Amino acid sequence: MKTFVTILIAILFQFYSNGLLAQKTQPKLNQYELYKQFTGTWQAIIGTDSMEVRECREYGLAFVIDVHRVIKGQKVPLFINNVSYDPNEGNFKGFLLYPNGGHFTWIGKFTKNNLFSGDVVFNFNKEAAWSNFHADFISPNEFTCTNFIQEGSQTIEMKFIKVN
Repeated sequence: MKTFVTILIAILFQFYSNGLLAQKTQPKLNQYELYKQFTGTWQAIIGTDSMEVRECREYGLAFVIDVHRVIKGQKVPLFINNVSYDPNEGNFKGFLLYPNGGHFTWIGKFTKNNLFSGDVVFNFNKEAAWSNFHADFISPNEFTCTNFIQEGSQTIEMKFIKVN
């Protein structure tokens, strides 16, 4: 009987300890530190004699990304992306400004250490998303940026290489 009780206690202990292990929460990602992966100058070949260049720098606790294209040796401004982290909502908010005065906003965050996902939205309204995007870091010096329309069809994919 004593052996039976000892085995029963051991089984119950094993069962409950496995249940407790299964309930551990995933460690919270340090969004701000992960976003620093984007700092530096990145280039993507987008066609013959054409590349997109993204120059990301820290601006206090925010980030500024100057994006331009080089087409047949000529630098053409594309947009400026101002990015800040909202700790209350746990995500980043970005405001893109085009040279012609046009703009749009986006909301996103890291869902894994190497995967940033976001939605293009109207005036930071999550309910008004019209597109989404992902930046997948393959290595510290390479990421792939993929854009989708709201229905899920891929619209563009660019491979960026860090040049400094």
